[in-house]
Amino acid sequence: MKIVIKIGGQAAENRVGRRRLARQIAALSRSGHHVAIVHGGGKMLTETLARLGMATEFHHGLRVTDAATRDVALMVLAGMVNKTWVAELEAQGQAALGICGGDGRLVVARKLSPGKHGPAKDLGFVGRPSRIRPALLEMAFRQGMVPVIASLGLSARGAYLNINADDLAAALATSLRADRLLYLTESGGVWDAERRLLRVVKVGEIQRLIRQGVVRDGMIPKLRSCARSLRSGVGEIDIMAPDAPSALVRAVERGESLGTRIVKTA
Repeated sequence: MKIVIKIGGQAAENRVGRRRLARQIAALSRSGHHVAIVHGGGKMLTETLARLGMATEFHHGLRVTDAATRDVALMVLAGMVNKTWVAELEAQGQAALGICGGDGRLVVARKLSPGKHGPAKDLGFVGRPSRIRPALLEMAFRQGMVPVIASLGLSARGAYLNINADDLAAALATSLRADRLLYLTESGGVWDAERRLLRVVKVGEIQRLIRQGVVRDGMIPKLRSCARSLRSGVGEIDIMAPDAPSALVRAVERGESLGTRIVKTA
C-alpha cells in the first residue's frame, strides 16, 4: 500500500510526539507499506521569524512570503525540521531520505497570482504544485527508505516557492496514486459550529462549509486539496489527531476512522 502522511499539530512538534509517530511510521514501513512523509513547520518558522524581527502574516490560511521570509523558510523547513524528522526515523532503525520539493525536480510549482482563481492579494513567493516527478520517491521506496519531504518547490525558472504542506501532500498522493492520504493535525478533524466532530465530509459539501464559516483558516486549503485528490484518484483521506494512541497503525492496518473521513459521495 502506498501511503502519504502529512505531519502537523502540536504533538508532532515535541520530542515525545515525534518519537511516537516515528515508531509507527517505521512499523508501517517494516510491514511492507511504502510511506512518504510531508511536513511543514509553521510554528518553528513563525518563532524563527519573530527572533529575527520579521512579521508573520496569513491570508486565507496561507503564509504571505516575501523574499526574506522565503529564505528563512528554506533554512527552517528544509534544514532543521526536515533533518530532525530524519533523525527520529533513523533512531527507530528506519532509513529515511530528507529532501524538499526542489531536489531531483520532485516538485515544479507555479507562483500563486491574485485574481479570479487565486488569492485576493499577492502572497509573494507562494506556489502550488504544477508538476510532480515521483521517480525520486519510487527510488527511495525500492531501497526501503521513507522519503521525508519539506514543503518547498522550485518554479520553472528555478526560484524556491513556499508551498502549503497540505497542497503538497495532496499533489504527491495524486502523483503516486496513493491508497491512503492521512493528514495529522491538532484539530483532529473537521468540526461544526457547535464544536461537534464531523465524522464524514463529502466533497460536494466543502464549498458550503467554507462559505458558512464552519471551515476557517488553515482548514480551508486542507479541504480544497482533499477534494482535488479524491477527484484525481486517491483512495481514502483522513484528517486525524497525531497524538491518538497508535493512530497511524489503527488507521492503515485496521481501517479505523479516528477523525474526519473525506469522501466523494455518501
